[in-house]
Amino acid sequence: MSHRHARPMTVALLLLATVGCQTARGARDTDLSAAAAAREAIANERLLDVSALPAHSIGVAPLAHAGGDTLLASLAYGLADLLMTDLAQSAQVQVVERTRLHALLRELHIAESGRVDTATAPRVGKLVGARRLVLGSLVRHTSGELRIDTRIADVSTTEIRPALAANAPLDDILVAEKELAFRLLDALGVTLSPAERAAIEQRPTRNLSALLAYSRAVRDEVHGNYAGAADNYRAAAQFDPGFAVARTRLLEVDTRASGADAGAAPDRQQRRRDAVNRAASAAAEGVNRTFTLGIGGAGDPAFDAAQTMTIIITITTVP
Repeated sequence: MSHRHARPMTVALLLLATVGCQTARGARDTDLSAAAAAREAIANERLLDVSALPAHSIGVAPLAHAGGDTLLASLAYGLADLLMTDLAQSAQVQVVERTRLHALLRELHIAESGRVDTATAPRVGKLVGARRLVLGSLVRHTSGELRIDTRIADVSTTEIRPALAANAPLDDILVAEKELAFRLLDALGVTLSPAERAAIEQRPTRNLSALLAYSRAVRDEVHGNYAGAADNYRAAAQFDPGFAVARTRLLEVDTRASGADAGAAPDRQQRRRDAVNRAASAAAEGVNRTFTLGIGGAGDPAFDAAQTMTIIITITTVP
């Protein structure tokens, strides 16, 4: 095998590295676009026409919770996220994109607390482009049961509809979340198809540790801590390998973490690209030398000019 194969092999490796960089840039562009949209909405708030918002557009804010309860502090984010996922099962409902909602909460400086109350809900809904915004709270009773209270804020009228509530033990808290999803859709006047109803009824996980890790991940993601979110989504998937939405979110935030890193430290990214380039060249040259020594040259009886060999090289870089 001659050295003329070294250049194509190096180019292939560099293309793989370039694709990774482009994907990271794409995620960073998405986040920058969401942040820019949030800032623009705030700057032009007086010009926004709420009557133009789709009737069944809706967002779900993180649930309020008692500040001293660390379990509720993360679970309040996870339950709101899963509730948003269930509402999106209906083709009649237009759920606000998660990234856009998270960006707006950060711009309004309420991402840390997650508290969207009856006074601020209509404004948040208008800014994020949702005709209605679901807000609520998560409370732990002395009996140990958890209670989820939700209300629907109508952005066009600023009306807050009466609370819908559901109770369940911690181990079965997703039963309460599912119950609320059906009640909210009914309150919105949405009729579900049998397939949509069946999709909502499916519990994403029955593993409490997986649910809590997922909830911590959502909280990290809302705060813009994508590396922390990736670690927690990964933990959720490890606790329950069948937790499909956790695996999906992991792929998303892994890309976002790379994108954020690219934006925060371009010089560091350049050093990583240079390292990949050097590794690719070294790997190609090393492989070529190995085959030259092992086979010999065109005069070696073992050498067959018509023989084709496929070589796959994986290079892993650590940030």
